Amino acid sequence: MKSINTISLVQAYDSLQASEYEAYKKHYGIDIKNNEVDDLKQLVIKIYEVLQYVNIFNDFYVGYKIQHISKEFDLLRFGDNYILNIELKKSSTEEKVKKQLLRNKYYLSHINNVVHNFSYVVETNTLYKLGMTNELEVVEFNLLTQLLTNQNLLKIDTPDSLFNPSDYLVSPFNSTDKFINNQYFLTNQQENIKSTVVAIINNTRSAFVSITGGPGTGKTLLTYDIVKWVKPTKRTLIVHCGNLNEGHDRLNTSGWQVIPIKVLQYQNLNNFDLIVVDETQRIRSNQFDKLVADVQAKNTICIFSYDKQQTLSFQESRFDIEAKINSVGAVSQFKLSDKIRTNKEIAGFIKLLFNNQRNDVPFVNCGNVDFDYFTDHGSVKNYIQLIGNDGWEVLNLTPSLHGTEHHESYSDSLNKCSHAVIGQEFDNVAVVIDEYFSYNSNGSLIYRSNTYYDSVKMLFQNITRTRKRLKLIIIGNKQVLNRCLTVFNAIPSKGN
Repeated sequence: MKSINTISLVQAYDSLQASEYEAYKKHYGIDIKNNEVDDLKQLVIKIYEVLQYVNIFNDFYVGYKIQHISKEFDLLRFGDNYILNIELKKSSTEEKVKKQLLRNKYYLSHINNVVHNFSYVVETNTLYKLGMTNELEVVEFNLLTQLLTNQNLLKIDTPDSLFNPSDYLVSPFNSTDKFINNQYFLTNQQENIKSTVVAIINNTRSAFVSITGGPGTGKTLLTYDIVKWVKPTKRTLIVHCGNLNEGHDRLNTSGWQVIPIKVLQYQNLNNFDLIVVDETQRIRSNQFDKLVADVQAKNTICIFSYDKQQTLSFQESRFDIEAKINSVGAVSQFKLSDKIRTNKEIAGFIKLLFNNQRNDVPFVNCGNVDFDYFTDHGSVKNYIQLIGNDGWEVLNLTPSLHGTEHHESYSDSLNKCSHAVIGQEFDNVAVVIDEYFSYNSNGSLIYRSNTYYDSVKMLFQNITRTRKRLKLIIIGNKQVLNRCLTVFNAIPSKGN
């Protein structure tokens, strides 16, 4: 995306043919609707009435979205002394204006301590500013023009270089302090689901609720935020279908009650108003049946939070958790579809990696995905230790308790395994793809050695834990190597 003079944008909109105008916007990387340009035109007129100085209209980024988060700003202008943000509204209420500007302040304050947030409502011809103590003020346009004039513009190639998505992608487990201290925001979709679920909890004595979502949709954050919201008035128990991680332990020391499902049998559900079952796709059949019967007998509210694709064993896949939940009876169902954590570059690469016959997924190499090739396990073990000391989270496949498996020959036992990172996320993730990974006749990735857990699903679980960068460590597997080279357009496609 390039910065633009807003007068230029408005005049191009007024004077160019539709195809010319679209090409002009494309040149600047701008995605703005015609009605939004009409609002922008009114803002430009108001500013120009105060000061006829074309320079103050320079260097605006229009409709910028933070990568991987889809948080959008109407107008941004960056200076080394402060940031200017202006939102455009045809009509709005002061409550909605304030809510948006507070959210914008949160995102922009990670770049500069001084942020000036404005909102212009066209129908009422009102310019609002968020004050230093977060109150909403009606201000005159001469204040805005003064700030535009005094801003020491920061020359950047793209706003992407200023924003670090990991500052905003809050996990209750990996960013526990931020979560506890409310240093995050939910998306509109998350907020809508939350308000409905909270209403069910507050107004219903007994009910079943399901919350589903794929990797990167913020399912875990939403689920735990709902618990945080109702915890002051409702006795709440979270049942995690797996072993607890460090984030769980920190929540428990902060007054939460989170238990692994293996100890659920020792809990008296009469002591709770709300039972939340997190990562329900990993529950066992007998555990599920007993839990449902107990919840129905106790007239308790129960929330199932799950992603049916994130099973790790063949038994979990056969269980079909979604069908079991739907068979309970009346279940209030909610599905997250907006991906807020997904790095589009990595998401595209994953789809192409897991099926070598797919060519319908766009992939642009921005440097966040890389791979290395080795032929012996000794070199790999040394390399894993090297990059582990350099900020990479190297994730292992989970070993069996019933015997030694091939992947243990190169894994570092000190690194986390697939089952230990459920629901977590890391900036930089590295995974190993050994010689037993292959592609079947349909192009799907398979594993040709016997393992207790599903190795392909564990690899998928590990890869989808990454926020920013992904590294593949390939051992003696030319088939996967050639697929990676093909995806990166390094060599012509060879199919297999």
